[in-house]
Amino acid sequence: ATYYAAATPPQMKLKQLVGELQGVQTWRHPKSELEQYPTPPDIAAHMLLAADAEDGLEDALVADLGCGGGVLGIGAALLGAAHVLAVDLDPAALEVAAENVEEFEVPVSLLGCDVVQLAMRSGPEGAPSGVADAEGGADAGAAGGAFDIVLMNPPFGTRNESHGADVAFMQAGLRLCRPGGAVYSLHKTSTRPFIAKKAAEAGGEASVVAELRFEIPRMYKHHRQPSKDVAVDFWRVQRGGGGEEE
Repeated sequence: ATYYAAATPPQMKLKQLVGELQGVQTWRHPKSELEQYPTPPDIAAHMLLAADAEDGLEDALVADLGCGGGVLGIGAALLGAAHVLAVDLDPAALEVAAENVEEFEVPVSLLGCDVVQLAMRSGPEGAPSGVADAEGGADAGAAGGAFDIVLMNPPFGTRNESHGADVAFMQAGLRLCRPGGAVYSLHKTSTRPFIAKKAAEAGGEASVVAELRFEIPRMYKHHRQPSKDVAVDFWRVQRGGGGEEE
């Protein structure tokens, strides 16, 4: 993949981060209906370092939506995030994420919740109601409209069970961002005009940071090939209103 100069990290830092993220375990029994595909450590590292270069992960409040094993959230914590809230609907994924968080000893709290429902529970002032932290760590009251950076590798929305999930995740991420905060997300390149339109409709300023190839291994019965490369856009979508922040 070709990354813009602003998003190109120092080579040693990139290699070190990839090495760390290779130790993050993923699902033992992935679910096809949730389109669970692990984010490769090299792609995760590029995403994280791009977010760090543009928006600064150090001391940031970060959300990892659809976290799976928590590779993006753990990586954000390794790069200095003050706290990370990792959210997933799948209890089995959160079990693996909890093991990873314990292994890495990072400030990541886990929340078992539907990402879209979490965002919809955000009140008019950005504070969610009735959301409990599955691990008892992070204050879930900090969720709505409070995050500096939201990271995600959402379902691509290609299965009947997950149709529209890609856009729903992106819109949820924007709702959970503070004004001026940013969502970093992966979406199929073939959906670029659609994603751009939906981001604008949601009040976001969207740009493609990089184009890359996402290798999907043969994981499910409907897969016919040993692996498949999918053209993917790496997006940064900034929530409006940042000019009002000091």
